[in-house]
Amino acid sequence: MRRARAPRREAAPVRLEAATGLWPGGREMQEDAVLCDVPQGGAAGIVVLADGLGGHAGGAVASRLAVATALGELSARRDAEGAIAGDVPALLRAAAEAANDAVIARAGQAPEIEGMGTTLLVALVQRGDLHWVSVGDSPLFLLRGGCLRQLNETHSLATHLDLLVEVGEMAPEEAAAHPGRTCLTSALGSRQIERIDCPDGPVRLEAGDVLVAASDGLLTLAPDRIGAIAGARGARSADLARQLLDAVMQSGAEGQDNVSLAVLRAEPHRPESRPARAGGVRAAAGRALTALRRAATAPGARAAGPPRAPSAARSALEAPE
Repeated sequence: MRRARAPRREAAPVRLEAATGLWPGGREMQEDAVLCDVPQGGAAGIVVLADGLGGHAGGAVASRLAVATALGELSARRDAEGAIAGDVPALLRAAAEAANDAVIARAGQAPEIEGMGTTLLVALVQRGDLHWVSVGDSPLFLLRGGCLRQLNETHSLATHLDLLVEVGEMAPEEAAAHPGRTCLTSALGSRQIERIDCPDGPVRLEAGDVLVAASDGLLTLAPDRIGAIAGARGARSADLARQLLDAVMQSGAEGQDNVSLAVLRAEPHRPESRPARAGGVRAAAGRALTALRRAATAPGARAAGPPRAPSAARSALEAPE
């Protein structure tokens, strides 16, 4: 899918309402991890998602460690409303680099997880502005006015194959069936991250916008199907997350990949909503990060089989146990 950017425009302030979901699909291990931290009041929020690579234990360790490290780096800089002060794009890039360093260091400690890696997607919203950093092929979608657009780059051979189709050098059927289509051209776990997508300027959100951050397991569904579900009127984020997972389950795709996702809805700002105190937010985030780090030290741990129900809480923290 070609990358597209929503134009920046002045809009009324928004608040966030969020939920997450996980499903192992047809795989024995859950190698995805996702954390969504939206303090009460919804003035700001962070989603961190990773799709582990390396098979079996390695992918699970890499994704959990990357998510915990990236969120930990950013959470340390949050104020009472959950917002981050300073050069946000620079801080997002630094969080991705820190996550990469953590994955490399952990891989060097045990031969059974040597060579592991992971994608990383961080979406940060504050004061109505959306910033992101991404490495790999985990998509970030924006649904606005019934139009679904992928905002971030896809770092895989699929991008190059689709370009060949566009210029007439490859047939669409050949590109779709190419065995290397899903091979990544950038991921965490290498000494140098080949490509990082982190725009210098934000996208301004509007009331009614829906953000969907996901692993590529969600792409079993066609973009128009994702847009139709995410655009359901009157549905809460937890409903949308559940419906997206249900649609993937019902597709019956052979060898279905793990699916992880976070749904954030931008609602009109309600001045009466008061943000949670920083201590409460940081304490909740700290507990989730501690759990993830402990999980990452147990490479042999198996993921739970049934799908994880989406969380409807405004301050939602979720990861594989």
